[in-house]
Amino acid sequence: MPLTSKSAFTLAELLIALSLLGVIATFTIPKVLQTQQDRRFNAIAKEAAGMISEAYLAYQKEHGTVPTTLVPSQLTPYMNYVAFDTSTVIDNAPGQGTQTCSIQNPCVRLHNGAIIDFRDNNHFGGNATTNAISFHVDPDGQVSPAGSNGYAVHFFLYYNGRLTTKGNLLPGTANSGGTHLANPIWDPTWFQW
Repeated sequence: MPLTSKSAFTLAELLIALSLLGVIATFTIPKVLQTQQDRRFNAIAKEAAGMISEAYLAYQKEHGTVPTTLVPSQLTPYMNYVAFDTSTVIDNAPGQGTQTCSIQNPCVRLHNGAIIDFRDNNHFGGNATTNAISFHVDPDGQVSPAGSNGYAVHFFLYYNGRLTTKGNLLPGTANSGGTHLANPIWDPTWFQW
């Protein structure tokens, strides 16, 4: 009986195929991981902003709202958070460096690791539809490495309950800290409504 030859891959062909797969993985895996992190950050920021919006509505329903309604002292009883934080350094909005939680400006740490920073004596400063309180949400609750995309989102909650980011402010937006202008570069690339 004659021996029949069977076709098979040579070792060289297998090594070339594995090398090509390695090159493809090198380019795709980091992008997939970054996309997953961006989606996670986006969900955390939306959850935190929604919680503050709901806390404001609950406070408003129970007490009414006045232009001097303070955050966080009057809204935190209506929020689900883990603890006040007075020492952590967190990211600010893109291009704005970092912020430090302190006794004078405590931050709120959430169950998912995010930190909300309300800053100073933060109140509406008036009852127009353009008066707003502002807050930052850092989804990972820490300073991210240089060159990463771990910035905080700067939100504004208007007196009438509308919620937006620094990049989408209404003209004439003001609060106890003065007048604010919309600036799209303050919105991190990973955040989308």
